[in-house]
Amino acid sequence: MKNNGIKLIAEIVIAVIMTTGCVTDSGSNDNDNNKDEPKTWLSEHGGEIVNYAYSKADIEAKIEANWVGYGYTEKPTKYIAISFDDGPCSPSNNGGTAAILEKLDELNVKATFFVIGQNVRGNKAAAKAIFDGGHEIGNHSDGYNSLGSSSTSDIAANIDAAGLAIKEITGKYPCFFRAPNLNHGKNLFQVCLERGMALIDGDTHNDWDGTGHTPESIKNSVLKSPNDGGIILLHDNNTSKGDTLSALPEIIAGLREKGFWIMPIGQLAAVKEKVLEAGKKYNSVN
Repeated sequence: MKNNGIKLIAEIVIAVIMTTGCVTDSGSNDNDNNKDEPKTWLSEHGGEIVNYAYSKADIEAKIEANWVGYGYTEKPTKYIAISFDDGPCSPSNNGGTAAILEKLDELNVKATFFVIGQNVRGNKAAAKAIFDGGHEIGNHSDGYNSLGSSSTSDIAANIDAAGLAIKEITGKYPCFFRAPNLNHGKNLFQVCLERGMALIDGDTHNDWDGTGHTPESIKNSVLKSPNDGGIILLHDNNTSKGDTLSALPEIIAGLREKGFWIMPIGQLAAVKEKVLEAGKKYNSVN
């Protein structure tokens, strides 16, 4: 019985380390003997994952202080996250990432940006502007190819290259991952588990190139049936050919009219009092 109890405790310790959520605070004990702790990918690579340890009380206080000024007719009681894929991108005829950031700032909205590693390396100023603007940054692989059927080594190479590019901007590895084309597989879940990342999907709204979108169609898609705890999935300016930028003011106004407080994914988890666990996929936070 004694040996079984020791074995059970060891298994629990390992499980907790491998499934730590990315929105909880993890304290440290200076008296711990670190060399005896089970190794994780982060510890082996000398890395630290970003900790979005938001306070629900602080979020609620911000809502209380600002809901009238943000144009609500009643204090919002529903919450929704907004996210943008495929950036960062440089200035262009479509506006570029900077234009989206400027518009979000005008609208008093913070968002989560799932960035492509090669785009971060090519547009470091835009990536830094996302981070400096108080927005969240998630990993969207190093390129645009689907990873659902890829080998573990290929998936790891893509995720790690993008993670390193993000770490050079933020100082830490991201804790959120969005699969390119929302294409998943068991190897992808395993790599994300090892790297401490939750997989974030969401509600897509056909705003990427080649789908025949318009600002009006994007707006209508988002506002048709938003859900409390939902995650809106849009795309950066150059992917959406600038139409998402054009639709943003009406999207934000429409969501507020429907009683939604708009926030990044980490804040959504905090206000919903949920831990987004590594290696698990989320379409919403409820």
